[in-house]
Amino acid sequence: MSDLGPRLICGDRGGCMSPREPFSRAMAVLRAILYLRISDLTDTSTSIPRQEKAGRGRAEDLGADVIKVFKDEDKSGFHTYVNRPDWEAALNMLRERLADVLIVFKVDRATRQGIPQASEIIRIVYETGCRFISIADGIDSNNEGWEIQLTLAAHQAHKESKNTSIRVTDLRADERDEGRWMGNRPYGFIVTPERKLTPHPKESEIIRAVVAKLLDGQSLRSVAKWMNDEGYDSPRWASRKQRIAQLEAKGEPLKAQKLREKPIKTPNSWSWPVVRQLVVAPTLAGYLPHKGEVHRHTVTGEMVRISEEIISFADHTRLRSMFGSRVPVHWTRDATPGNKSKETGRAVTGLLTDYLHCAECGSRMSYDTAFVRNGEVWPRYRCIRRHFSGRCPGVLIKGTLADALVTGAMASRLGALDDDDPAVLAIAQRWADMKHPDRKARRSQLEALIREEEQFLDRLEAEKLNGLFQGARGEARFKRRYDESNGRLDGYEKELSQLPQGGALDITFLRDMMLFEEAWEVWPLAERREIIGLVLERAWVVKARKTGVRPTIDRFRFWWVGEEHPEDMLFPTTLSGLADSPKTLN
Repeated sequence: MSDLGPRLICGDRGGCMSPREPFSRAMAVLRAILYLRISDLTDTSTSIPRQEKAGRGRAEDLGADVIKVFKDEDKSGFHTYVNRPDWEAALNMLRERLADVLIVFKVDRATRQGIPQASEIIRIVYETGCRFISIADGIDSNNEGWEIQLTLAAHQAHKESKNTSIRVTDLRADERDEGRWMGNRPYGFIVTPERKLTPHPKESEIIRAVVAKLLDGQSLRSVAKWMNDEGYDSPRWASRKQRIAQLEAKGEPLKAQKLREKPIKTPNSWSWPVVRQLVVAPTLAGYLPHKGEVHRHTVTGEMVRISEEIISFADHTRLRSMFGSRVPVHWTRDATPGNKSKETGRAVTGLLTDYLHCAECGSRMSYDTAFVRNGEVWPRYRCIRRHFSGRCPGVLIKGTLADALVTGAMASRLGALDDDDPAVLAIAQRWADMKHPDRKARRSQLEALIREEEQFLDRLEAEKLNGLFQGARGEARFKRRYDESNGRLDGYEKELSQLPQGGALDITFLRDMMLFEEAWEVWPLAERREIIGLVLERAWVVKARKTGVRPTIDRFRFWWVGEEHPEDMLFPTTLSGLADSPKTLN
């Protein structure tokens, strides 16, 4: 028998081949595979080459050929949610008996998931008769007791990572309290060396434009389309481009090239979920986010700032109310602002959407901007039941004329109201806000802060009921945070009460139609719709007797706020199966 034969049969044990090893393995050179891993690959790191050098040296000592080298770079061995494709591929080669020995530099390179992962390695060795070697730990599956060694080493590696995770968690909690940024660069900001945020000159202006469009009634989809048409980079792509530029400026071309080649699952385009996620982030208002909410200091309970604001906290709170964030029950009116339909919850473009109804069947009238007449867009209100082929004669009216007629009727109604009528005072408040924008901004800021503090108090009370404040120390901590929050709330409410309102408001512009028309023109659509809601409950429009007749105010029937429901508005009994809504009697 040749010199190679006995050495391969008996191996390093000096004895005969294990009964688990297939006989065919003795007739050829051992096939070795190496597994290399590093959690964070940098330009100066030498871990992967050193692991490979040690692995090839061990294979040479065994007289084995290295047939495959598996590498998982920038992959954690601790977190179970991290996918390590090369590790799975190495195990699969052993399962399929395509390799005879797996060599790693150290057990913590193979896994940091503890005993369960070690058990998987042991099971594969038992089932296939392959060999597992960890160089630095001195583990070799050909030696007795290697299973205990592997189990202990895997447990130690897991424990080290777990302790590191605990330390990092504590560190991050402290960093949050200090108002430092620890994540990837958020869109619209630059991360400073002190790990604070400062508004990005270009991206912050883009965000302000997006917010203005949303608050003016445009939908998330239309804003996303506008962003794509303008060619703005999406958040991920913008962050990647800036990071690549930073790495190249720092002289780290390897990391820059690696990042450039790393695929991004999403295309460089904006979608409505991306726009929504952008505008509801607390960072836009200058506050540090944590788990979707504004982070509060763990001791004082105060909201932690992270940057200068791009938009006001009041605007941010309104955006959260518009796009699905939870709001207090007492703020229900602002939870459905004027730029969204109270019926469908969708963004609207018509001034009278929700307020205008068909007098023939009682259904609401939708606003249609897709109709073209004589080559020009002809916006119109139309009966929604008729549009969907329902049993109604159908009512149509030109949108601009309907808006003008109803606005004129509302102005006349306001002129007939007393000076202390709630609707008059509410509209006068908006006039005052327009004349004093700084006062309006502070009032909105205080109202948003009051809502935030009330939510915080609600969360504190819920946590106490759930047993999160146990013992004397927990009670003291709860009382301190609760009292401090109540103190801030009292301060906000006191300052808000000192701002001019109520009888101190000037209502002369409501008695001057020219001034009122000027104010009406500059108010955004959402503001005008809310003002209409202060005066008008509902309006019905009657079908024209013949085509080609210019609409007049006689075609409308109004139900004003504060009036009883008009009893002369009944449904026609000839139309069966229609919903209960009023109909005009001519």
